[in-house]
Amino acid sequence: MRHQGRVYAICFRLSGSHDHADEICQDCFVRLWQKLEQFNGQSQFTTWLHKLSVHQAINSMKAKQRFWHRFLPDSSITDENEQEASRHYEYHRLDKLIMKLPERTRVVFVLSAIEGYQHQEIAEILNIAVGTSKTQYHRAKQMLQEMLS
Repeated sequence: MRHQGRVYAICFRLSGSHDHADEICQDCFVRLWQKLEQFNGQSQFTTWLHKLSVHQAINSMKAKQRFWHRFLPDSSITDENEQEASRHYEYHRLDKLIMKLPERTRVVFVLSAIEGYQHQEIAEILNIAVGTSKTQYHRAKQMLQEMLS
């Protein structure tokens, strides 16, 4: 499917687990099918799908209320281009470090830094104060900097 990779990436980064991301991704596409008639074309389809996916992912995670599995498989890098291999390694290293952040901190960081949401939007989605979103984002940046040192 054309949008599956993007939706899965959102689900994985928010959930921190491949298994959970698979479930959430499936839930997102079921929800998409149910709400497709509500798409009115005021925005691009991908924008609408992205917002729907974020909301569905967060709702699914809240419903599960289980311990998150912080698992990212080691990738075998077989690229002959050392520069490309280095970027690939750093990307996966950063993803692994993001998965080590506490749940709330990780969710706020992913929504802000990776998905581009503003703190006001994050606060509304997660039902938290804007200040809490900013604090969690700042905390995530500090923790990641410490992990990278």
